[in-house]
Amino acid sequence: MAKRRLTDLAKEYEIPFEQAMDIAFNKLTEESITGKGRNTWIDEVGQELFDDNVPIKDVQPQEYRGRVRNLCPNPMFAMVHVKEKNGCVKMKIAHKLRPWTKKFTMVRLKQINDDTYEQVVPKLR
Repeated sequence: MAKRRLTDLAKEYEIPFEQAMDIAFNKLTEESITGKGRNTWIDEVGQELFDDNVPIKDVQPQEYRGRVRNLCPNPMFAMVHVKEKNGCVKMKIAHKLRPWTKKFTMVRLKQINDDTYEQVVPKLR
C-alpha cells in the first residue's frame, strides 16, 4: 500500500471531503499528511488511523466494513478482518473481481449465514 489521495479516501468511505479533511488534520500526525487542499496525500500509517476515526453511521446493521488480510486456498474466498466481529471472517469474492483480489483492501460485507459473508459490490451505473 502506498500513499493515497484524501479525495479518493473520502469517496471510498462515502463521506464529504470537508469531513475527511477535519479527520485528517485533527486525528492524524503531521508526518502522515503531505500536500494541501484537494491535493492532500495520506501515507500507510495515516490511512489506518483514518480508518479507525471514520464514523460508520451510514452502513446498515447487517453490513460491515473490513480490511482484506489474506487469500484462502479456494479462490472464491478471502479472509477479512472486521472490527465489529473482533476477528477475521470468510468473505465470498465477487466473480468479476477474483483475478484482482489484491487490488482492494477495504470492502463492505453483508452476512449470508452465520460464518460466511459476501462482498457488496458498488454499482457503476
